[in-house]
Amino acid sequence: MAGRSLFTTDGAPHRHMRSALGPSFSGLGLSMSGLTASLASIVQEHVGGWLSRGAIAVGSEMQDLTLEIILRAAGAPADDLQIWKRVYREFALGIFPVPGHLPGLPRYRSARACTWLDAELERLIARARLAHAEGSLLGALVRARGDNGELLSTSELVDNLRMMLLAGHETSGSVLAWILLVLARRPALWAALMDEVDGQPDDAMPASPRDLRKFPVAEAIFRETLRLYAPAWFIFRTAVADITFAGRRIKAGTPLAVSPAALGRDPTIFPEPDRFDVGRWAGRDRAPTALELVPFGGGSHFCMGYGLAVFEALCVQVALARECKKRRLRPVHHGLEPRPVYFPLAHPWSLARVRFERASGAHP
Repeated sequence: MAGRSLFTTDGAPHRHMRSALGPSFSGLGLSMSGLTASLASIVQEHVGGWLSRGAIAVGSEMQDLTLEIILRAAGAPADDLQIWKRVYREFALGIFPVPGHLPGLPRYRSARACTWLDAELERLIARARLAHAEGSLLGALVRARGDNGELLSTSELVDNLRMMLLAGHETSGSVLAWILLVLARRPALWAALMDEVDGQPDDAMPASPRDLRKFPVAEAIFRETLRLYAPAWFIFRTAVADITFAGRRIKAGTPLAVSPAALGRDPTIFPEPDRFDVGRWAGRDRAPTALELVPFGGGSHFCMGYGLAVFEALCVQVALARECKKRRLRPVHHGLEPRPVYFPLAHPWSLARVRFERASGAHP
């Protein structure tokens, strides 16, 4: 599924691809490509739909939102989004480790969808190279040059765009689902977010990931939710030198699985780790440490989509607060606290639903 992408390469090939792709995913790159403006518009449209329906299945709605965002970023035509979504769902079946390559089995269906995706991505890349994608993220990617001054090949672009569809959708959708559940279960936190959004000078949506600094409550909600509900419950690495850990000798070349979920609940890093506490992130004068950002990986493999994930979380919270205020609604979750399902990535169980109920008082 990953092909020869950033996800699977190291050394010179990895540096070449990352040096070419990275600038387009910076705050400035996302703004110049028009993706931040498009993302904000998509979020507002989805939020309006949620409130009009009155109740949503949190997990599926957030997956639908993030998939549309990442498909738009990859250059998928707006009129064909439903086709792309349907094929992508088939492609994602490859995550499930079911053996066999016979018709009807997950691996077979995923491979068939992958063939369709690759052909369509090649077509979009060819059009973008003919200057039909000016002012878009795809247009920026086809013109990007790596550290050796060379453009990315078609196969490099296809493999990385295909991986971007997977990584930029499943993980972000999970975090956004948990954020909405957190807000729906904590009225005081919802009120704090409403206060913060009310305190902004106008109704304009955030314009770039840097706007997170204007919304410290929203940032704290995002970071604390990510800490407790890390989507990737393990990431793979390889020991590059002999090390001793917990009294055990680990030789260079040993494959390792590191758990962001476990590190997020490590009491030596986060006191009272099972308690949801946005105060952990308040009033800090330093950026999050590598361990605090471990859900995004680290080192040369730190997630390139970090700024995009931050911006999505900010836009959803701001749009939800503003639209709920206009309609005098508030998100409410009834029942027991939803538990995460850890397969293939951590996400709320499928029955988790949030209702938007009429409210009174200072904060709808």
